Amino acid sequence: MIATSAPNVAGMSTSWSRIALLYAIGVLAAGQLGIVPPLVPDLQRDLGLSLAGAGMAVSVITLVGAVLGLPAGGWSQRIGHARALAIGLAIMAAAAALCAVATDATTLLAGRTLAGIGYLLVVVAGPSLMALTAEPRHHAITLSLWGTFVPTGIALAGLVTAGFSQAGWRTIFAVDLVLLAAAVFVAVVAVPRDTIVPRDAQKPPTGALVSSLPLAAAFFCFALLFLAVAGLLPAWLGERRGLTAADAGRIAAIATAFGIAGSLLAGSLMRTGFSPGRLAAIGLLGSMVLAALCFTALPLPMAVVGFALSFAIGGLVPAATFASVPLVATTPRAIGPINGLVAQAGSLGSLAGPPLLALWVGWTDWLFAPLLLLTIAVIGAAAALAVKRA
Repeated sequence: MIATSAPNVAGMSTSWSRIALLYAIGVLAAGQLGIVPPLVPDLQRDLGLSLAGAGMAVSVITLVGAVLGLPAGGWSQRIGHARALAIGLAIMAAAAALCAVATDATTLLAGRTLAGIGYLLVVVAGPSLMALTAEPRHHAITLSLWGTFVPTGIALAGLVTAGFSQAGWRTIFAVDLVLLAAAVFVAVVAVPRDTIVPRDAQKPPTGALVSSLPLAAAFFCFALLFLAVAGLLPAWLGERRGLTAADAGRIAAIATAFGIAGSLLAGSLMRTGFSPGRLAAIGLLGSMVLAALCFTALPLPMAVVGFALSFAIGGLVPAATFASVPLVATTPRAIGPINGLVAQAGSLGSLAGPPLLALWVGWTDWLFAPLLLLTIAVIGAAAALAVKRA
């Protein structure tokens, strides 16, 4: 069964307006990760949310991806990525409505879990549609752009939510609902339907999934390292450098934002001939070597600049990862499942990173943090270099 139209059919050029639309939808979806942290004090006061419950409200979206990433990729491929994108946005809109009317912590967590399902569908369908919308020669730049949607969405949502927190958390979730509902309409109207895979061809080639395992392993290592350093950097700045919680959080947020620049740079480098696998390896090793130096006795200004550069170099990895998916896929119908596998690996790494580094530092000391970070970076770089084109 073929839908009304298919992106990037033979002879069609890259639709940059559609690429921009897909990216904006991704940023809006990623905003669901950043909307809750600034609201935690109010949610605790009004809903009796415990600190552990607040942490779950923030991280449950990632937990859904860690469990359902690969199945979501296959399902998106079967029903068509454009349809999966619209369904994901609709689910997130319903989740925002549920959060807006929540009267207890259980309802809020149910809404956040529902948001995780919708977010996962968008994360899987978005890059798949970008790959189908762009000409192959534009895959590097378009998928590198997609690699920035998470930090961009989190940063924008955090800034907007914090700036309008006086309006109340119910109002903020209501505005989120309106934006997501509008995005559903735009997605249905402006994103052409892609090919729906026939039942006899729904199962992705096993070889494609096997060949993508090194790619997933490299992205797992990146997500683990990125979230471990970003999540515990404020604690290190406070504990070892004596900064206040507010100053430490502000510095960490600014430093992590440099990852966006790294992802954009990756697109340009790949267009000049750099292989995605080599870029990912450079990003993993380079970022953690810098981070390791920053965890030593460098003066604070140098350490802050070093961490910012570390995140910038690390930004090469997500861009290279998403750009690798069409290269690893043996057929177009393997793109969705591979994106799902990559999303699942990234979610697992995000969940594992902060507690793993915290346990390691608690067992040893901050001075030994570089040993763990560099070991995982070497493993991730080896996996990235093992990625082979289909």
